[in-house]
Amino acid sequence: MRVGVLAAFAALALAACGSSGGQHTQTVVTAIAGRTFIDLVPALPQNLDETGTPDQASATVLPTWSGELVRPARARPGPDAVLPPDDAVVPYLATSWVALRSGDYVFRLRRRIRAASGDPLTAADVRWSLERAVARVAEAPFLFDLAHIDRADPVTILGRHSVRINVTAPSPFTLSVLASADATIYDSRLYRAHASAADPWAVSWGSSHPASYAAYYVATYLPQQEIVLAANPGFWRQPYYQHVIIRQVESSSSRLAAVLAGTATHTSGLDWNDFTQAATVGAADGVRATILQDGPGVIAWQLNVRRGPLANPLVRQAINLGVNRSELADALDATNDSATALAIPAIFGQAQPTAFDPVQARSLMRAAGYPDGVNVDVYTNTTTGGPEIATLLTFLYNQMIQIGVIMHTVYVDNNDQLLALERAHGLQSTIAIQQPLIGGAGFLLEQNLGAALDPVSPAANDGYHSAQLESALAQLRSSAPGPAANALIKQAASVADTDLATIGLVTVPVQNVTRSGVTGYSAYTEPVTYYEYLHPR
Repeated sequence: MRVGVLAAFAALALAACGSSGGQHTQTVVTAIAGRTFIDLVPALPQNLDETGTPDQASATVLPTWSGELVRPARARPGPDAVLPPDDAVVPYLATSWVALRSGDYVFRLRRRIRAASGDPLTAADVRWSLERAVARVAEAPFLFDLAHIDRADPVTILGRHSVRINVTAPSPFTLSVLASADATIYDSRLYRAHASAADPWAVSWGSSHPASYAAYYVATYLPQQEIVLAANPGFWRQPYYQHVIIRQVESSSSRLAAVLAGTATHTSGLDWNDFTQAATVGAADGVRATILQDGPGVIAWQLNVRRGPLANPLVRQAINLGVNRSELADALDATNDSATALAIPAIFGQAQPTAFDPVQARSLMRAAGYPDGVNVDVYTNTTTGGPEIATLLTFLYNQMIQIGVIMHTVYVDNNDQLLALERAHGLQSTIAIQQPLIGGAGFLLEQNLGAALDPVSPAANDGYHSAQLESALAQLRSSAPGPAANALIKQAASVADTDLATIGLVTVPVQNVTRSGVTGYSAYTEPVTYYEYLHPR
């Protein structure tokens, strides 16, 4: 892999800003000749390999250079974007596929594709890569079991450019899992060259030298500073941008200032005041600020139903009816967020009813045996609940006190500690953003409510179990895509919307702040900027 090849760069200057007392600080300034896209992000992944600990930066950055057999289907961007269903994918490293009656898939690989090293893509790379995922990727056991991919024998080589993905039963999620970055196809020869007896899958080397067959490869990586991508000359088509600089800039205002000044091309995740400024004055500086999509991320109130008042379904129904979601959406600074009252948010085409009736909520509290109200502890932080969590909590407190629910908020600043407390089943309730990893509405239900399959799901953490729901999800996992699977999705969602172990509040809108001359952005289940699809208007 040609990592650090400076021939592609017009200049790469690492200038020391000053040092004293043994301390040394550097500022990175990268200037590249040719067509260059500069993306400013709040944080970069700590690990460039899918085997690293999953985090939000990894979920949105790693897919931009990961090469999978198939890619998620795109949706037209905008606040009214509607995402496609599970298994909606398009060709990528594979040109075509056939679903067998057993549920297996036979893929035909693209010919004359090479990695940046010059190695050609072969069926052996597919088998080695998926075996590596089984062995090392943290999310692979859940995803592969969901897709019924045979973890003991995931791939059969049928020819140099043909493979069969082996499953133990049909599943509507197989193609979605194969479209995820966790199923990246790597340059296996290069990884084997950097493996050792102690590290047979070259995890250490891959953490900073990812080598796939995608349109871009990582040319340089400076942790917590920037990643420089270069177009892969061996890819089957050449993207418009020859280089992409992904730079970490934590300050929202600094990111916005750079895009307005034209020294950066794109950013997202701004403070909403900064986004409003971009939308208001950006046009004069050649900048467009729009909502790429509204969801499928949802800010949700997750209730521990093992014991106490939250174990009573009448109390949960009262809480659900006591939230005025429309007013909550208006109270937040986020632009275009919307109320969400169902397990499947609107972005999957599900209309959201108005569920607000404080009079009925108070009646339910009395019927549940709590005429004097209940106390509920709520654990959260700005990482899990979003940057506007303080505003949201204030609004909820004022709403809940009217129906006799007294909220006690506990901020746990250390996110790892918060997750550990959740998994120890010690929290009465949490408020967090639920964001699906892949796929459509069916996967969202499996990820959040499938306690039997996923021991760290929100449902498992909060002690929620429904025999009816688990039966529907189990049948869904073994159904071929189509009407039967869709009926099971509706059945499972109906149970979830009745039991209310998790109460949806509002959706999470995704910003897109870009130089107005650039187009090609799309909406995806996991919001990702695929740079290879971008080009001038």
